[in-house]
Amino acid sequence: MFKFIPDKHPGGKLIDPTPQQKFEKPDNCILECVQNAIDAALVENKIRKTTKLKFQFKMISRDDCVFFDKTFEKHLNERRYNKRTNFTSEIPCLLMEDFNTTGITGEPETLDETTESGERNNWYYFLYDFGGKSKLEDHTKGGSEGEGMQTFMLNSGISTFFGLSVDSTNKNKASIFGMSYFGSRKVDGLKYSVFASFGKEKEIEGNKECVPESGTQNVEKFISLFGLKRKMNEPGTSIVVPFYNQEEIDKDFIIKKLLDIYRVPILRNQLEVEVGDILINSQTIQKLAVENEELLPNKRLCEDYYSFLKELENISHDKNGYELLFYDQDDIKKQDIDSFEKLVEDFNSYKLVKLRVKFQIKKYQENSKTRTEDSHTYYDVYFKKYPSSLDNIRETFNDFIRGPMPLYKRRNKQCSMFHLVDVQDKHVALLFKHAEQANHSEISADNWKLREDYKGFRKIISLSRNITTKIYRLITLENTEEDFEATQDFFKVSEEGFGQNEEDEDLGIEGDRDEKENKEQTKEKVTHIVVPPLFKGLKKYEVSQLNEKDGTVTYKLKGVTYTKDQIKNSIEKAQSYLAETKKIDISKYADELGKKQLDLMQNTIAKYERRIIEYQNFLTDGCTFYPRRIVIEAAFDSEGLSNPFKRYSLRDFDFSDEDFKINMKNVKGLERNNNQIVFFVHEDAFEFSINGFSHGIEDIRWRDRNYSL
Repeated sequence: MFKFIPDKHPGGKLIDPTPQQKFEKPDNCILECVQNAIDAALVENKIRKTTKLKFQFKMISRDDCVFFDKTFEKHLNERRYNKRTNFTSEIPCLLMEDFNTTGITGEPETLDETTESGERNNWYYFLYDFGGKSKLEDHTKGGSEGEGMQTFMLNSGISTFFGLSVDSTNKNKASIFGMSYFGSRKVDGLKYSVFASFGKEKEIEGNKECVPESGTQNVEKFISLFGLKRKMNEPGTSIVVPFYNQEEIDKDFIIKKLLDIYRVPILRNQLEVEVGDILINSQTIQKLAVENEELLPNKRLCEDYYSFLKELENISHDKNGYELLFYDQDDIKKQDIDSFEKLVEDFNSYKLVKLRVKFQIKKYQENSKTRTEDSHTYYDVYFKKYPSSLDNIRETFNDFIRGPMPLYKRRNKQCSMFHLVDVQDKHVALLFKHAEQANHSEISADNWKLREDYKGFRKIISLSRNITTKIYRLITLENTEEDFEATQDFFKVSEEGFGQNEEDEDLGIEGDRDEKENKEQTKEKVTHIVVPPLFKGLKKYEVSQLNEKDGTVTYKLKGVTYTKDQIKNSIEKAQSYLAETKKIDISKYADELGKKQLDLMQNTIAKYERRIIEYQNFLTDGCTFYPRRIVIEAAFDSEGLSNPFKRYSLRDFDFSDEDFKINMKNVKGLERNNNQIVFFVHEDAFEFSINGFSHGIEDIRWRDRNYSL
């Protein structure tokens, strides 16, 4: 039966939490079910068992559902949400069941936070404690706000869900329950509370309450009615959502979400899922992901990412790798990372790199707003450079994990590298849990839970939100910087000298000296000054913007062509220089000035070693970056606008207009819509230009991206 409770304070306000604001998407009920199952993982002999989930779709006869009586229909007709659903004779149901789990533990008929023996009563928190902090202080649990189960009702056309749970800690006791979320309403002139409960009636402290039903006969009827896979004595929880959102939720939808969001816990054997006849586990997930075209912007990258995830599981998580020490600062610098040059070398050699980010957090002591508990903590960042032929692609082949919980909105497209942010230490896991939103997909320094429990957290959260982008930019800046310091290196390499006054314009390898250098040099000089050649990164094309005589602006891209001989010659020059540096007697540079010059030399050597790898890979790829797809975008810029592209409107301009004139050479498949132009290039010798903006009317912000085909 359903129990409908009149509001006890008719003159007061009816409480309606309006959870649509947090759980508005149809996938929220799927994600909530997975999270609850992972949280309830069964541990035997200190070993966590693999959580198993089963999804089914069933059609149930309304005639068999005797609890949907006339009283229920009265309340249903006055519901606040999902009013468009017709109560048909056949009821489509979504079944979600977890196994190798504890089930809901405690005393289902006790309306209190603790059981009679003083243990935590999870039945109370699941059914009655909305918006509480019951899971917040447990770093091993995914949930934090106690509102997630509302997703089951929101995704039901009749705002209702049912459940069966078998408690592993209470002699496998089985109980059935349910709940409806009708919102604020009046029925027969009476105000009613927002929720209605399904179960049996029980008098508690003089009030008639509704509690879960544990009678064997009714439990067996419930299992049979909905066709559940669970047995009477099999621990875990089964959820039934009648009139689920059929327009959006189906077998393919669930599979896609699981493959996309939960790939890491599945690969780690923390989770296994059956959706109908499809099994998703650590052995099948890669094949399923590669076959799923909607998840596959690039098949090669997808396969390589799974290889990356498997590779990092085989390395030591406690030893090896590099360390980043983060203090109360706004950004990270290469000086914050030990052996930074070696890290960059490993990255450019396509090795998997592990970086441990270490810092301190301050958590307020219980019942105190002044005294804190200071804890040293860390999380690990694993990353690996994309293959050389795909180095400019920006895709979300990366993950951000807290325990087994994926914070999937923290994935980014700013880095051409595979990466995983792995948050496992209990102190930082708890910090991030306080920073998460209700659906656990994102972290924010503005979360009220942080202000309540932590001090000085803002810079840590800000850094962590973008840690991989910051690392990537630090590495790539080191790769592509102009190397002006190299022109100031003074070493006695040889009597003949090397690279002095040499220039290779095609490759951007220069030996020009800064004319101001002599004025800036100290009085102490090292004789036999030798300047190594600059060794810049290879470019796919040149970008320029020209102000024409007629007052218009031309934006131009022109391909850069390299020959094998040029590449080989540059590698030979760099290798020769490296060989000469090994002849240096470093004992002659023991003074302060000499040590500085040696440091500069080591930096130059590291840069040259990376460039050699880059150039050798380019030779292997046939001395070409093509074919590629190139995307160009433009937007009006103005002061204080960090991202003008988000503010673009068709009222600004449209590249499809005839006013924009395009000239191109060796360009194919041109598309121009709104503020974007897309085209394909199959060879180095291409040219593309667009003219149409009037110079001085607006500042124009341009950006270009390119992708390997």
